[in-house]
Amino acid sequence: MFSAHTQRRTDVHHSGQELESYSLGRLPRCLAGFLEEHLLVCRQCRERLRAIEPYNFVHYTIDGPFYSRVTKLETGMLLARHWGRSVEGGKEFRTYQGAKAYLVRTFVRMFPEHTCKARCGSTNSPEISESALCFTAGR
Repeated sequence: MFSAHTQRRTDVHHSGQELESYSLGRLPRCLAGFLEEHLLVCRQCRERLRAIEPYNFVHYTIDGPFYSRVTKLETGMLLARHWGRSVEGGKEFRTYQGAKAYLVRTFVRMFPEHTCKARCGSTNSPEISESALCFTAGR
């Protein structure tokens, strides 16, 4: 789909590999821009991206935005990862429950004083309540 001669097309759907690379932050910026434009107009690709990102959350910490995401890899594994201004890392899991537990546990260790505010929440599923996803060190 992408090549040196890629034109700015929003009518061509993206492959699962391209969506995975985008989800993992591995797509070059210039190509990510094309994909993001396409996602603005293509409901089908947005839904496919959401399907490979069952957990996609942002916390607004004292260090700035801090992202937590689970990405379903084409291998069948799940990559749970965090990233923010000064940290990026993750780990592969076989189950969604293991991946989410890892994200909760590691977030609480990094930000023990954090209490979620109204801005913290899911970045792609407004129908999911914040209370179902948000975690606080005290819980």
